[in-house]
Amino acid sequence: MDRFTRNAVIGSGVLVVVLILSVLPWGGMAFGPRIWQLNAILERDPVLAEYPYDFKALLFLDGIVTLTRPYDNAVPVNEVLVAIDPTLAGKPADDPAVAAARERLQRYEMHAIGVMLAEPDVRSIVWSLDRAWLNGRGIAAPNPDPALRGSM
Repeated sequence: MDRFTRNAVIGSGVLVVVLILSVLPWGGMAFGPRIWQLNAILERDPVLAEYPYDFKALLFLDGIVTLTRPYDNAVPVNEVLVAIDPTLAGKPADDPAVAAARERLQRYEMHAIGVMLAEPDVRSIVWSLDRAWLNGRGIAAPNPDPALRGSM
């Protein structure tokens, strides 16, 4: 084996070892990307584990966490509540069961915010529509604003 090939093999081996070590769960993922750590915190929270919707952290930048939620001003919350709890189907928006489900969703949202803000490097939370979750349940989500596409 010539010198170049030997050095290339050794260098590749070192790179593979470094990559493997970087993805191992060292001490609760202390060396993993922060977004993975934040999602692990959300997944381990016993209160959030009780709710059928899984809040996820999409982005962490300059102390701001972007969390998913299944509705926004373009997707009615009542349609989402029926997807979460099918027993609400056909009930009017002012039905006590629908109101209770809406309040429950809001309590879990507030809890997810609290869990994230308990982290020392998290200063703020913003919400993002969970289009994948909606799509998986057959709920039509509007296309993103075309004006925003040019700015991304």
